[in-house]
Amino acid sequence: MDLYIYNKALALQNVMDTYGSLRWVRRYTECGEFELHCPFTVENIRLLAQDNIIRKKDSDEVGFIEYRNVKRDETDKENLIVKGKLGEGYLNRRIVWGREILNTTYELAMRTLVDKNCINPTDANRIINTLMLGDLGNFTGNVNFQVSYQNLLKVVESLCLEAELGNWVRFDKTLKKLKFEIFQGLDRTSSQTVNPQCIFSKEFDNILDQEYTDSIMDYRNVALVGGIGEDADRRLVTVGSGVGLDRFEAFNDQKGLSNMVDNVAMTEADYLALLSSKGNETLAETKKVQTFENGVNLNSNLRYKVDFDLGDIVTCMSKKWGISIDSRINEVEEVYEESGKEVNIVFGKEMPRTIAQKIKLL
Repeated sequence: MDLYIYNKALALQNVMDTYGSLRWVRRYTECGEFELHCPFTVENIRLLAQDNIIRKKDSDEVGFIEYRNVKRDETDKENLIVKGKLGEGYLNRRIVWGREILNTTYELAMRTLVDKNCINPTDANRIINTLMLGDLGNFTGNVNFQVSYQNLLKVVESLCLEAELGNWVRFDKTLKKLKFEIFQGLDRTSSQTVNPQCIFSKEFDNILDQEYTDSIMDYRNVALVGGIGEDADRRLVTVGSGVGLDRFEAFNDQKGLSNMVDNVAMTEADYLALLSSKGNETLAETKKVQTFENGVNLNSNLRYKVDFDLGDIVTCMSKKWGISIDSRINEVEEVYEESGKEVNIVFGKEMPRTIAQKIKLL
């Protein structure tokens, strides 16, 4: 797999065709990452400079270099290790400057935040010259929320998680620009007939290995949100439902969420809607965890980026385990080594790393 290397102004520097390994991780709602291993040479250390951009020959997605390390192995060979984020990681360099109150679709809310803080900010020093807004997907689903001084990437990831939308930054070779876009995967489950169906199963020989996780360790289905006010006068909103042992509660303290806009008080209904949106964020982050993790057989009946891709909802099943779930492809790990290409997929919401680590220690 050839790698095209650009500087941060998107001018092509060279094409790299010799390296040890490349791990390229694409994520649906969160920022992806990559890790490249190659021989340490004067040319490689110059070419793979910090903030230079990497694009794979078969893709218009990009990653930018944040980390470099030179390491000598047991054979006295020197290796260069390069790591970084995929293009959406540029949003990590900005905060939401000031306060934004948005009552619109999720897609337009995210595009507005990126535009105001990266593309057309009032402070010209905050402009990312290579970034622009891409095509509008016109995805439905409205949000009413307020945000101020938070990391822009985290805000976008949170909105994507709540709306079940993806975000990415893609390279437009004609315009020499990076396009920020919201996208949505296709429904390819076995129960629908609109799109070609995609079923992953060991019995169909289209996966190499299979791991299933089912957990409610971090699950919450009722959120009590507390806004301004004290004691009996405090504004409180409950989002979600559950009864008895099937009720899992959480509290979201939003005392700092103001009901004032330009020194004018919101209506009570508008403020309560803002509190409800914060409750929905909590529930989006604390869903049940039900995942299949599979290594895909690239020589099977299902072709990557043709029959399935990042964000698609597919059917995963194991007749032996008696399990069948419809789940979204939330992460795709592409691994390129001298021995060939490998694709590993995570279907469904992953367990939070801290919880997964706790389980591993038990």
